[in-house]
Amino acid sequence: MNVRWCIGDKLFVAMAILVLFVTVGYYGATQGYLKNRFEDYFKAKTTELVEIYYKEHNNSWVGIEELKISDELEQRNPDQREIALLSPDGSTLFFRGSGDPESLIRQGKWNTVVVNGTVVGTIYVNSWESSEDRLLKKYILDSMRTSSFRVPVVTGIVALLLGLWLVKKLTQPLNRLIPAIQKMADGKLHNRIPVTTRDEFGKVTEALNHMAQQLLRAEEARKNLTADVAHELRTPLSIIQCQMELMQERGRDIPPEALLPLQDEVIRLSKLVDDLHKLTLAEAGKLQLDRSKADLVPLLDRIIDMLHPEAEERHIDIVRTYPVQSLNAFVDPNRMTQVFYNLLVNAMRHTSSGGRISIRITDTFHHELRYAAVEIADTGVGIAAERLPYLFDRFYRVEESRSRHTGGMGLGLAIAKEFVEAHQGFISVQSEVGRVWCYKMSRQLFWYN
Repeated sequence: MNVRWCIGDKLFVAMAILVLFVTVGYYGATQGYLKNRFEDYFKAKTTELVEIYYKEHNNSWVGIEELKISDELEQRNPDQREIALLSPDGSTLFFRGSGDPESLIRQGKWNTVVVNGTVVGTIYVNSWESSEDRLLKKYILDSMRTSSFRVPVVTGIVALLLGLWLVKKLTQPLNRLIPAIQKMADGKLHNRIPVTTRDEFGKVTEALNHMAQQLLRAEEARKNLTADVAHELRTPLSIIQCQMELMQERGRDIPPEALLPLQDEVIRLSKLVDDLHKLTLAEAGKLQLDRSKADLVPLLDRIIDMLHPEAEERHIDIVRTYPVQSLNAFVDPNRMTQVFYNLLVNAMRHTSSGGRISIRITDTFHHELRYAAVEIADTGVGIAAERLPYLFDRFYRVEESRSRHTGGMGLGLAIAKEFVEAHQGFISVQSEVGRVWCYKMSRQLFWYN
């Protein structure tokens, strides 16, 4: 079913029910209200006639039996309405009708006659309306009843037109989104939908654009993964092949030192395969963590001691800022050691001679639990803002070149991110071109028992 007609049907039914409800309520309220108002008006009108007579005759009921309180129609049909007037002591002052006053008093309607705050009599009737009043009342109520049936017809037409306009207004953004979504489904992920509103449709449009961008990145990553893996494998395999062919051509015994380059390349291949395996396990949520209480300071100090000779040779200062008390975090020491190692090696790689690497551990309280945060910063060359979202992608390198001296294999930061997230934490980076790099592992990464 077409979305427009589906929404239109529901909207029209809802409006029809609303119109019916309003019509019934309007009819019931107006009919009941008018009847009560007519009753009060004719009651006051009839009572006022005898009150005026009492005042005009010097506060006396003398001659009241000759009072004419009926219209011309009632004069021709005197049996239509019965009226009786009683004095305060209960004696009958005036009666007109075909029955007797006692019967009227027992079954009729009544109202007190008050003059200057004093009750001077009680009037009883079987109906407050005269014949002319009854005809007027009937005419007005019939007119209102007719109007009550006209109102829903007019309102229904207006509701239908309004519903069609609203349906068009509501489905117009959807009609604009559907072709773009279809293009995305066909694999045309470069298309972007213009965001023209800030309402829910605008938010949906932004979400679709973001989804398309993420799908495009995932598709590009998938296409580049094979090329990246092939590139990383080709170099060591080529070296091994060339060395072996050279050994075969020489046709003599192979000295042990000639096997060292082959061993280096095999080690490199093994490390690449091992890193890819770990990264795949972490991304799939299947990475095994052997958690225990581990002091973060010794973990970092061991890595710093390993890198200290290179830092001295390149005149790079490593500044450590640790809290006074020991920080026993509930982590997997081996996994976190690799995280710290990858980050520090990356910082060393991008810090020029005479630079500085700062390491800081802080702790805080959040929701009555104590947390730790690790921050690693360097005075390297920095990175452009548009490259930051891709920094933790596998095989991504800031440098366009594939030099392993400056770029590595592009897996270190990806592994660090996955290992951190496996500890229910997250890692972020802040940097600008020409400014420091700063990796910060969230306080949600570590917690204390």
